[in-house]
Amino acid sequence: MSQRRHLLQGLTFKLALFYLLLSVPALALIQWTIVTFEFHELFEAVDSGRMSLMTRDAADEIGRHWKDGKTPSEIELATRAEALVLRLERPQDGLAPSSYVMLELSRVPVAVGAYDGDGQLLANAPDGGWTATPPPAGDPAWELAKRDGSADLPGEETPERVRRVLAVIRDQAGHLRGFLLTELRLPLPWQRLAGEKSFEWPILLIYLVVFSIATAFFMVRWVTRRLNTIADAAESWSAGDFSTLIPDESGDELGRLSRDLNRMACELMSLMQSRADLASLQERQRIARDLHDTVKQKAFALNLQIRAARRLLGNDDAAVQTRLDESYELIVGIQRQLVQVLDELRSERAPRGFLAPRLLELAERWARISGLQREFELDDSILDDAVHGEALLRIAEEALANVLRHARATRVSIKLHRKDEQISLSIADNGIGGADSSGGMGLANMRARAEGLPGGQFELISPPGAGTEVRVRCNYGARLQ
Repeated sequence: MSQRRHLLQGLTFKLALFYLLLSVPALALIQWTIVTFEFHELFEAVDSGRMSLMTRDAADEIGRHWKDGKTPSEIELATRAEALVLRLERPQDGLAPSSYVMLELSRVPVAVGAYDGDGQLLANAPDGGWTATPPPAGDPAWELAKRDGSADLPGEETPERVRRVLAVIRDQAGHLRGFLLTELRLPLPWQRLAGEKSFEWPILLIYLVVFSIATAFFMVRWVTRRLNTIADAAESWSAGDFSTLIPDESGDELGRLSRDLNRMACELMSLMQSRADLASLQERQRIARDLHDTVKQKAFALNLQIRAARRLLGNDDAAVQTRLDESYELIVGIQRQLVQVLDELRSERAPRGFLAPRLLELAERWARISGLQREFELDDSILDDAVHGEALLRIAEEALANVLRHARATRVSIKLHRKDEQISLSIADNGIGGADSSGGMGLANMRARAEGLPGGQFELISPPGAGTEVRVRCNYGARLQ
């Protein structure tokens, strides 16, 4: 249950739901906008006289076949009326290029009726559709059509938009034979789309489902999994383990964020070490003050007491004199050793040890993370130093991090040697090589640290396909001894 709740609260689910909620109204709005635009374009063509002209041409065509005063058959009139309906609905040579919108909004958008001279219906098209509504008897439209050849009848705007044209049918001799009535009736786009249940909506829903699944796959593959890796590394850092790195080398924003966080972790580890050294220094200074105020003072007082006892002894008591002389020498030795201990404890520098054990500990920690094989050649006689040793360790740490991130290596060799008055440190791998010595903040930091040492030199050897080696040399001067 908790896992399901976590999934529903995840970024992938929220993004998929967001796309669904956003896409459905967006697609409906797009379709409504397109249909509305085409709807207005169609009626602009109708109102400009296009439907009136096409109706008049059809009426003239019927009149040419009205021969010898004989009325054409109902089938012939219905066929010619049907032909007019088809021409009106045709995008090419029809009412307008957007004529197909009529079929989107209505199953039977156009009706055409043929009437005799008295206004009686002779034929209707399309078959099975609705019948065009003629004007009532005595309406001035009949006389207007006789005079001008056609007449635009009053239309409607709501709840449907209606346009009607009445054209006169005359035979070849010019005698009035009847009338042709064309009526266009379409619902407004929003009314049609609001209640539409056409095959398009299932297609849209299938598209949204596929789009959401693809989006969820993208989020899992390229975003949430990488964010979880960053979160896991952050949890390790919050627990004090800064050896965990984020293995993300992509060039996008998350990749750059991962590299920045890795550098931050290394800097935090260095800061934590500095704080630990500072705390150790403060503790040593406290112990030095306590020794100075207690043991040293008492040893000094004891020395005074023994010297006074020597002066009180007679010259004959040689054995006692010898014992007192020995006690005096012991007290002097205690004082001398206390002075040395106090000097070391008061020093702002950490107690000096050897560099090799610290370097070995660092390399073993990185090896546990990476699983790489390692080889060591470490000189155990090189003393550590608060400046030199820390710089060399930071260079080694950055070089090992680069091996883990970039080299694709299986083995790392670490060498620390002293020759005469010079120290040399080498970190080499058997990876892909080809590192650019001029790029990257990590390489710049290593170079700066190396060249900041006395006589420091930095060298990067990385031929393509032959691994990478980082070499550092510096003077083994008085500060390291």
